Order: sequence, then structure tokens, then C-alpha cells
Amino acid sequence: MSQAPLGRACAAVLRRDLTLAWRRRGDIAMPVLYALIVTTLFPFALGPENALLQRIAGGAVLVTVLLAMLLALDGMFRSDIEDGSLEQLVLAPQPLALMLGMKILAHWLTTALPLIVIAPMLASMLQLPSTVIPVLLLALALATPMLSLLGAVLVALTAGTRRSGMLLALMLLPLCVPVVIFAAGALAAAQQGLPWIAPIAWLGAALALALVLAPLGCAAALRIALDA
Repeated sequence: MSQAPLGRACAAVLRRDLTLAWRRRGDIAMPVLYALIVTTLFPFALGPENALLQRIAGGAVLVTVLLAMLLALDGMFRSDIEDGSLEQLVLAPQPLALMLGMKILAHWLTTALPLIVIAPMLASMLQLPSTVIPVLLLALALATPMLSLLGAVLVALTAGTRRSGMLLALMLLPLCVPVVIFAAGALAAAQQGLPWIAPIAWLGAALALALVLAPLGCAAALRIALDA
């Protein structure tokens, strides 16, 4: 297999998923609206005290963005299963893990990237210091791909299960705990003026490992689910 056809196949899968997502723009807007609504409710629930809002702002935005991504996780492969294109992808001569990696990238671009774009606004609503916002963006840029990669494996495992949204959330939330701990630790250190590189480095190392292993695990899980 030459490199050029493989590159064209990857580009075709990515372009197809992005086009389908653009046709369903309402699905892209739903996680963004969820994050905006949840963040708006925090000052009403906790009161207008700036010191309290600043203390919880980083963790609140981080958790809100991660939970908002769960809304779109169930539909990562749903349309492909319904129209039979996922079976065709399994039978294609290109490496299945690489093709699924393109689909995971498309999911991240259409779900997580809009949330990262509005994250500074969400942080400002909760009075997060402007000096901490770059650390928040860096933490989200590392944490959200982790959620997409881990979620893809679980979505593949439950590919033949109807109404699997709650099951996905229950399986994925424990896996998100280390990601949240390191990301929140970096934000807390940045707010206190302490070094925050170490937690970010751990997130980067975990993301590098997930980039290699998650598509392989997703491909294996998908074959098991479709053969069942």
C-alpha cells in the first residue's frame, strides 16, 4: 500500500465526517449551549462573591467542558452504524485504527474545539484571573483529546447497544478522574503562583500514550462488537 492512497483515504474520512457534522450544526451547538448554561448558573447558586468564584473557576470550567463533551460522545459512530458505512470501513484495505483515528479527530474538532474556543469567556464569567486562562486552555487542549480517545474505545465496545449514553457515562467518568486531577492541579498551581508544568507534562505523556493505543483498542473493540 503506497503512502498517497492512504493519505487520500484519511483525508476523505475526515472530510466526510466534518461535512456530516456541518449538516447537523444543531448537534455541534448543543454542548456549547450546555456549557454556557451550566457556567451561568454557578454565580446564582454560590452568590456573587468574587473570591469564591475565583477559587472554583478553573475546576468548574474544566468539569463543565468535560461533561459537555459527554453529550456528543454517544453519537460518534451512530450514523455510521445505521447506514452500514462502519462495516465497509472495517472491510476496507486501509488500517482500521488509522481510519478510526480520523473519525476521532473529526469528533474532537466538532465537539471539543468549540468548547475550547468559548472557555476564556466561561472563565471570565467566573472571575478566573486572566493570567491563568492560558494554563486553562493548555489543560483543555490536552484533556479533551484524552476524553475523545478514551470515549471512542468505549463507544466501539457498546456499538451494538441501543440507548448506551448512560452506560458510556458510567464507564467513562472513572477514567476521567486522573485527567481531571492533573488538569485541576495545574490550574490550582497557576492560581497560587506555583510551578504548573509537571501536571501538564503528565497530561501530555498520557495523551501521547493514548494517541498510540486508543485507536488500536478502538479497532479491536469495534471488530468484537460487530462480530457479536
